[in-house]
Amino acid sequence: MLKTLSTITAMSFLLAAGSALAAGPNVNYVKVLGKYTKMSDMDITNQVQLDSDDGYGFGAAVGRHIDWFKIEAEIATQENDINNFEVRELGGRSFQTADTRIDTLMLNAYVDIPVADAISLWGGGGIGGAAVTVSARDYDADETVFAYKLAAGASYNFTDEFGAELGYEYLATDDVQYNLIEVKDISSSNVTFALKYMF
Repeated sequence: MLKTLSTITAMSFLLAAGSALAAGPNVNYVKVLGKYTKMSDMDITNQVQLDSDDGYGFGAAVGRHIDWFKIEAEIATQENDINNFEVRELGGRSFQTADTRIDTLMLNAYVDIPVADAISLWGGGGIGGAAVTVSARDYDADETVFAYKLAAGASYNFTDEFGAELGYEYLATDDVQYNLIEVKDISSSNVTFALKYMF
């Protein structure tokens, strides 16, 4: 998996760097982003359900506009506290120290359509890998797995160099296994905000 992530990153940066030589100004960009994250209920071995508080995240990306499309390599992280767990038919119990952390490295592709001066609407998705860590007291499941996301939003350019994006993303990963324990249904619905520099 680590080899696959390295290959995705290398291909993305080579694409952005190589194509910049043949293009006009301000088609490449870098951006920093913040996330408001809401995790779905996770399931452990079909017996225990984990409920999470809303959380936060941040990340960065480098990309390139190609006509009505854009492609980017993105690295991001997000964290949500687990507030309680519920054993099937036995009721629930609160957690004092438990959380889920997802670190992602993804290659994203979007359709980016101008709708007015300085405003565009975009939508698409991405694939890559995620290092998922589920921690609760002495329990710690940590595995790198496949991840994907679907996303859509709007962009506004303040100038030819600076802009902002507001969007929604659905992020999901494969199940995480730790010995005989399997954590399933790992996904989150996120509101994202990004500041972008174009060059």
